[in-house]
Amino acid sequence: MSEAAMIGVFFVVFGFFEYVHPAQAGQGLTGRVRNICYGALVLGVGATISAWVFYLLPLSPRLRDETGVLATLVYAVAYVLAADLMFYWYHRAQHRFRSMWALHELHHSDSELNVLSSYRTYWLDYPIQTLVIHAPVLFILGYHPKGLVLAAALATFFLMFSHANWHLSLGRLTTVVVGPQLHRIHHSNLPNHRDKNFAQVFPVFDILFGTYYAPQTSEFPPTGTPTLTSDAAFARTLLRPFKIWTDMVRPRF
Repeated sequence: MSEAAMIGVFFVVFGFFEYVHPAQAGQGLTGRVRNICYGALVLGVGATISAWVFYLLPLSPRLRDETGVLATLVYAVAYVLAADLMFYWYHRAQHRFRSMWALHELHHSDSELNVLSSYRTYWLDYPIQTLVIHAPVLFILGYHPKGLVLAAALATFFLMFSHANWHLSLGRLTTVVVGPQLHRIHHSNLPNHRDKNFAQVFPVFDILFGTYYAPQTSEFPPTGTPTLTSDAAFARTLLRPFKIWTDMVRPRF
């Protein structure tokens, strides 16, 4: 199954639960269309640049030829675990440094968090994550064709599941895997939720490094950021990171 088809399937499944039991009622169509536009840039421009990043790397990962379901499953879980650990620190840096927040701000600006917010990301963030997260993990673990496909499916599942506008509390599993409620806390615009729950798949990293926030059963806060409105003009939003970087550099000269 192609990445586009997989995204389509998860959108339909999680979209159904968003409709049946939403965390935030009254979300409109306009915001979803806007997210589709940003997502198209990520999956088009961002993914194309990412492919070139892999192509231009001077070394190739070793090929792993283990066969069997268990070997595939072990590789996939190891890949997602390692990538999530690296993503955790990359994600924290995005919130810590203004230069990196310039790219991440778009993702947090959505005041109507839903499954399509998964790809409401600045297109340049995709190749950067490829270079600093996925390429290193691939070189460390090696290339297992079937395992990598399964890892991609798991990562896509949790990415879209965690952003779904679904009034779902995982109960005791909240400390095991990231769900819609736990990640909504991360997107919250309330002061007590700031810089919490950075992991994308495994909350254990937040627990270990002191950024875990355990939500109450009915805690589904509002989202968005005051520095960039959810409906900001498309062109202005795409130029915003470059403006921020220019403003940061100009005083030095």
